[in-house]
Amino acid sequence: MKNTTLLFACLCSAALCINAIAATAATPQLTTLRGDSGQNYSQINFTLFSSLVEFGSLGVGEAVKFKAPKAGWKLQTVRVLGWSGYNKSSQSYPADRNIMLEIRDKDFNLLYKFADAQNNYFLSDIGPRFGEIEIPGVAVTGDFYVVYYDRGAAPIGTETTNATGNSYLFVNGQMEPAEFPLSETNETVMVNWLMEALGK
Repeated sequence: MKNTTLLFACLCSAALCINAIAATAATPQLTTLRGDSGQNYSQINFTLFSSLVEFGSLGVGEAVKFKAPKAGWKLQTVRVLGWSGYNKSSQSYPADRNIMLEIRDKDFNLLYKFADAQNNYFLSDIGPRFGEIEIPGVAVTGDFYVVYYDRGAAPIGTETTNATGNSYLFVNGQMEPAEFPLSETNETVMVNWLMEALGK
């Protein structure tokens, strides 16, 4: 009886393992799209940027243009490098404030909108981190935009070299290139927002 029970347990365990392997094989891995230089993140020189601090407006978003790898590709997750801040002297985190995310098609039509407290994604006492925001399988084809509104609550990571031309500021329904003047040299520098779009 013990041998029969042991054999049955082993067969059940093997069946579960086979089902898990089959499920993993049947579930394709998510494709990750990036709009920045594509370098390893540990090698990217970045700073934090807040549109609220720079422009004094909650209505300016940091946008990245992506291209869907195939028609009807479904966006499932957006990853944004950001930080909600941490006060080392008082060892405290900031109060919850809202961030917002939008998915827009090539003509800037709104496909999806999401808002939540920044601390649910960017809470860290060691500095900036990638916050993952799940999207309910929004189907996109061709070019599309992910627009992140930091609202001063969680500034976005900004790559200041190797601009790709895929980063924008979304202002009053228009995409403006993400470029800023350098006061010391009087030059205009384009930047990349550190953001990823994941889907299948």
